[in-house]
Amino acid sequence: MVDIIYKNRRINRRFIILVIAVVIFILLLARCAAARVDALPRAETAADIISFLGAFGWQVQAEPVSHKSVQIPARFNDVYERYNALQKQQGFDLSRYRADIVDSYSFRVLNHPVSADVFANVLVFRGRIIGGDICSYAIDGFMTGFDGF
Repeated sequence: MVDIIYKNRRINRRFIILVIAVVIFILLLARCAAARVDALPRAETAADIISFLGAFGWQVQAEPVSHKSVQIPARFNDVYERYNALQKQQGFDLSRYRADIVDSYSFRVLNHPVSADVFANVLVFRGRIIGGDICSYAIDGFMTGFDGF
């Protein structure tokens, strides 16, 4: 009988140690995820976004041309995979936001050297910039990252 009680205590201790280890692991993952989000540029106001774009040399109108909520797809098709490849080139990764609803802001770019009809599109999630592009919607248009000056 004493052996059974002793074995159960050992099993209970191992179980408790395992649970504590799992909880610590989850807390560390949550802390790392929070640190990644904190490393993203702030975008709590239009001025924050304009300042972010200005760091790349872009001058944009003070008010966005459009502001809408969009959902990042849960599964990326080829077009979204290519778009996310552009995001990864500039240090973002939209796959972290699959199925999330994000804010999309479009600002008219005032100083593009080639075209007058250019827009800066910025994706924002919980007050942080998570991606975007500089593009022209013309038939012979283009799309680049933020540093595509």
